Amino acid sequence: MKILFLLYVSISVFGSSCAACKGGPKADFPLYDTRWSLKKIHTKDSIQNVQTKAFIKFNKEKNGAGGNGSCNSFGSNVTINGDQLSFKNIFSTKMYCEEVQQVENIFLGSLDKITRYEIKDKALLLYHDKELMLEFIAEEEKKSVE
Repeated sequence: MKILFLLYVSISVFGSSCAACKGGPKADFPLYDTRWSLKKIHTKDSIQNVQTKAFIKFNKEKNGAGGNGSCNSFGSNVTINGDQLSFKNIFSTKMYCEEVQQVENIFLGSLDKITRYEIKDKALLLYHDKELMLEFIAEEEKKSVE
């Protein structure tokens, strides 16, 4: 009986100290240092497929995120605790690009509302509470041929 108890305690301690389990959802692609391409914007009324160059990339050392909204570069401070995620002090360049401006405005405007994230396979999903707002796909790194 003591052996079973010790085995249970050992498994519990090992499981709760798992480094990969802390700091957010486990996934094939890490949140940090992955270039996430925006593929869908969810609104209360519809789902919009995105065909622009909009992307986001997270930087752990700087507690930040940045990328391109479709036309303009942007950056932000990021707070991440487990699967909780918030963007603060979002800034961007201010060019106007008529063909993609609506996508960029919705994308950057949505970041203020994000409260959590989830990674499933190659997808990064950003939520406001339970409401899915933005979907991204991890870009495969291009290997240089030598």
